[in-house]
Amino acid sequence: MEWLMALDHNIIFWIQNNLVSGTITPFMKSLSWSGNAGKIWIFFGVILFCIRKYRRTGIAVFIALFFSLIIGDDLLKHTVMRSKPCIDYPWVPLHLHMPAANNYSFPSAHAFSSFAAAFAMVRGIRNRWILLMIVLAVGIAFSRVYLFMHYPSDVLAGAFLGISAGAAAWYLSGKLFLKRKK
Repeated sequence: MEWLMALDHNIIFWIQNNLVSGTITPFMKSLSWSGNAGKIWIFFGVILFCIRKYRRTGIAVFIALFFSLIIGDDLLKHTVMRSKPCIDYPWVPLHLHMPAANNYSFPSAHAFSSFAAAFAMVRGIRNRWILLMIVLAVGIAFSRVYLFMHYPSDVLAGAFLGISAGAAAWYLSGKLFLKRKK
């Protein structure tokens, strides 16, 4: 476990020392904001739900977001209770408001919800929008490390959990649609 913490530390401080700039930071803040409470993914889910051809995909997005809320925010964050890097290293300048000490880091909810919703959409839309969904999920997840809100392993865990949740949501949405057609 110590090697993981050392790797997290090395990566996040390398990003802080080499990538953080006044030019990129506003864009990263916007990406992070769009992932707050799954805003952007709820928006896409509503649009997809309203289009008959993509209704199953919209339902899968909402199921995936529900999984990320219950598993990530309600269960894992309060079980693991890992503090955020901005709490561990308060001297590092922040570009966002300092979160409460009980706003835990593992797993990254932004990464979890983004990858869950994006994976549910990728399974359902299968067209040129796939790349956009993946890039958006990666961007939102990376913004959390860039903005010193999560360690890289928090984001990576959130991404893996999100992909699993997205796959499960896609499967469940198919079961719901099969029941409706009978």
